[in-house]
Amino acid sequence: MQVTTVPDDGRAPLSGEALEQIQASMQIVTQSMIQAKSHEHLLKAANVRLDRAGIGLLFKLHRSADSSLRITDLAELLGVDAPTVTRKVQQLERLGYVARQADPTDRRASRIALTRSGRVTLERVLKAHRDLLVRAFGEWTKDEIATFGTLLSRFAGSLRDEMETYRD
Repeated sequence: MQVTTVPDDGRAPLSGEALEQIQASMQIVTQSMIQAKSHEHLLKAANVRLDRAGIGLLFKLHRSADSSLRITDLAELLGVDAPTVTRKVQQLERLGYVARQADPTDRRASRIALTRSGRVTLERVLKAHRDLLVRAFGEWTKDEIATFGTLLSRFAGSLRDEMETYRD
């Protein structure tokens, strides 16, 4: 089924064929990123024994503008409830990947921060992921990779903005 979307601001219409190609490609990318086997292979390459939820939590802490986050903030970023995050934080604490710190603005609360071990572990996973990308881009030119990176970043920003409207 061919669908053509015509923007009302004078930009060129999006053809159904192009949209279908993008949609099909996004399905492949998404599938490869969320597939359990892919995750297991990535962690094996990084020599890390941790589940996806644990890596996701470490990554959110790594990407946070602050050096630490409250459980409730982590829960919101991960799209899960606070008790789920609390259990995962407890596991990561036992492994030495995160530590609790007193919240300077609220004595009743604590903040979760990556430890040195957590950073090293996450860096190994990120390196394994970069190695996978290097292999995937093996036949691409530097210009193609740069263009793709720029366009993907722009698309991700647009998609993030669109998804933000669903949060309310």
